[in-house]
Amino acid sequence: MNVLRKLKSLVNGFGKGGGNVENFADISKVETAVSPIMREKTHEWWSVFQGNLPQKATHKNFKPLPVAYVSTAYLAQLVTGEIKFELADETLNAFAQKNLIPNLDRIVQLTLVGGYTVIKPYLTSGGEMFFDVGTSRDFLPIAFDENDHITEGIFFERVRYNNKIYERREYHQFDGNAHYVHNSAYLYGTRQRVELTKIPRWETLLPEGKIPSDIPMMATFRTPYANNIDLDSELPISTFANSIGTLHEIDYAHSEYLAEFRKMSAKVFADETVLHGKSGIPDDYFVTFSGDGESTVEQQIMAYAPQIREEAHKAAINTELRLYEVQIGVSSGTFSFDSQKGLVTATQVLSEDKTTYNTVAQIQRQLKSALQSLANITANLARFYGYEVADGEPAIEFGDSVFEDTGTEFARRFQMVQAGLLNPEEFNAWYFGVPLEKAREMLPKMTTVFGGDE
Repeated sequence: MNVLRKLKSLVNGFGKGGGNVENFADISKVETAVSPIMREKTHEWWSVFQGNLPQKATHKNFKPLPVAYVSTAYLAQLVTGEIKFELADETLNAFAQKNLIPNLDRIVQLTLVGGYTVIKPYLTSGGEMFFDVGTSRDFLPIAFDENDHITEGIFFERVRYNNKIYERREYHQFDGNAHYVHNSAYLYGTRQRVELTKIPRWETLLPEGKIPSDIPMMATFRTPYANNIDLDSELPISTFANSIGTLHEIDYAHSEYLAEFRKMSAKVFADETVLHGKSGIPDDYFVTFSGDGESTVEQQIMAYAPQIREEAHKAAINTELRLYEVQIGVSSGTFSFDSQKGLVTATQVLSEDKTTYNTVAQIQRQLKSALQSLANITANLARFYGYEVADGEPAIEFGDSVFEDTGTEFARRFQMVQAGLLNPEEFNAWYFGVPLEKAREMLPKMTTVFGGDE
């Protein structure tokens, strides 16, 4: 039986029921974990990410800097820059390397913006595994377990078909023994239900399904920050949730910087009789005014060329950036404003940048937990669809050469091995970025370089 036929037969054999949400027509009546204030703030974070702050523009030509975007992208790059995530099963690992790893930096950035993401694997009819991601924009959490992992919630997907927008609501619930899925579709913005088979993108989906499992079949990745917006909420918050005011001040300072060039640029004020009205004005440097028409030409022309306070305005922008760095947990000097390049990030992260290191480490711990869950979920799903899956723990390594001088660290660890303070296999695991078992296999039987006997 080929994979496609296996999938069809197993899908057709899905159990029924399990969900406690029978009708999604009025989504506002579904009791969720998102309070009104968290709903409002979540919408605000995504607006800020797009460059639209809630405060009013302070200038006619208001020019915001993309600080929220740049800072979350920078942290995501540090978190995932050297990541290694390998599943024990070769087939599943190939899917992960192809369809998950290339998207991890984007997933991390979206998590830092919205507070959390939910990741779930799924198999196509061709037998290939992909990974779907829900953010706080398109996933509605309903319930959590003791470790703040989401056990119940709704994924939203919208498509345009025949000049209309349709919304699919994919309800997930885990009861401790099985994971249930319920699919329904509606004409977007209405309570008009639509059959899944009517939309080509969803025609192969079943309305209901059940997968036996002892874990939720969706992995939760969340920011490590405590929620100080709604103390009763189990939801995490954006990395810049407490920096909205500072981001506004940065945009104000940047707008002032640009306005300085407009206000203080050189001009020539002249009587309109000298310039013959508006005709003959060569460019915008000349500004006409109505004089008495009798003064000398010299008296009717006034040059205006003040000194532009560029450095003072740049200093104001960088001062606000220093405050923003403190608020999101990165080292001072990480971000700076340059008149030639605009907003830039540090070109090198040094080992003494403990603030940035600690923040990245906190995010990596959350990501590691999510990836460990995802590895188990992936194996469960594959077994449910009839795959023979090799047992074993996933290998998850983040690397740290971004934060340290690898040459110096190599010498330090090599000396520890020679002194008997570090096992050779642990040295190999660090250097090659492989699991400890594989690092042990890589060692020759007698390693003279590490002090062994020939």
